[in-house]
Amino acid sequence: MKKIGLLCLALVLALGALGVGYAAWTDTITIEGTVNTGSVDINVEYYSGTDIYKNLTTEEMVTVHWVKDAAGSIKWSSGQPPTNGLLVAWAAAAPGKADDTVLVTYNGTFPCQALVADIIVHYEGTIPAMVTAEIDTDDPWLEDLWNAGDAGVYGALFNMESGFEFIGPIVELPIQMHYCDYAKVWLWFHLPQDDTLMNQTGSFNATITAIQWNKY
Repeated sequence: MKKIGLLCLALVLALGALGVGYAAWTDTITIEGTVNTGSVDINVEYYSGTDIYKNLTTEEMVTVHWVKDAAGSIKWSSGQPPTNGLLVAWAAAAPGKADDTVLVTYNGTFPCQALVADIIVHYEGTIPAMVTAEIDTDDPWLEDLWNAGDAGVYGALFNMESGFEFIGPIVELPIQMHYCDYAKVWLWFHLPQDDTLMNQTGSFNATITAIQWNKY
């Protein structure tokens, strides 16, 4: 019995020693954190186009460029239609049926004259982005134009507070944009003098994408 009693006492002392070994004074600091992520957001705010007239009095060609808002109101224009003029070709950008879509139409395109349709995009993302363009078509003659450098997508930063003025060079996309920047993006065609291009009809899809600048 004495041996059992001594064994029990030893166990009690051992457990007590463990308690002393693991006990400690503590204090705690609680951290409450907030994480806000950035955004990439680009939107079309204005639509632009080109009208080409023949002045029937002077035989001269008159080119008119214009910019409209989504409601169709003209916000800016360069050049005036002639009083005695005939509209022979035009290009226009307009809002598409769905959000973030644009309908671009070129009509009467002829050689040796650039026909341009434009959009003015507003960058509202909080992190810088590279704005790129990708064009896809099933029509070989259009694909040949892009491959030959007779068509393309260009862009330039735009100052909307000083009368639609460029504030950067006109370059082939991509371009970098920051919060609240405006840029003019235009799709242009310049037909070479080639008889096989008469009476052609084609279509294409152009995708304008903003991607975070450090992943481009």
